[in-house]
Amino acid sequence: MNVKELLKSNALKFLAGGFIIGAVFVGFANLMLHVSGTKTFCGTCHSMKHEARTFAASSHRELDCVECHLPHDNFPHYLIEKGRTGMVDMYHEMMRDYPERIKLDKDSRKMVSENCLRCHESTMSYVETAPGGSQNDCLKCHSRIAHGSNHLEGGIEID
Repeated sequence: MNVKELLKSNALKFLAGGFIIGAVFVGFANLMLHVSGTKTFCGTCHSMKHEARTFAASSHRELDCVECHLPHDNFPHYLIEKGRTGMVDMYHEMMRDYPERIKLDKDSRKMVSENCLRCHESTMSYVETAPGGSQNDCLKCHSRIAHGSNHLEGGIEID
């Protein structure tokens, strides 16, 4: 029996097998995408111990890290940014060169503020900013909510 006859007589089996393998791959990839964004996963790195500890005591502790630290405007942007930040985090974890207190860069601050506004959109209609202020920079006033102001606290509770 040659390959052509084998494919012709078993085409449905090969198609079904390929579908099953594809479904398992997509399911596994989806599971890994979810698991790698949880606070448990993110807190396993030595560099993130402080962030994980303070976040666990914060008013936002029920959320996963990706809710604030990744974009949610579209899925391709989410995946690209997840890959980019994951590689940066892995590099610095391996090099052991993270600073004692991790700071957000300008782009990350903008993304976190956009996510604040995404979740708290209904509240923002009642918020007035100080003259010259902006509703687009939530971290200007609320930077200590999720991770506290020092290693002893996990942010502030908001009524």
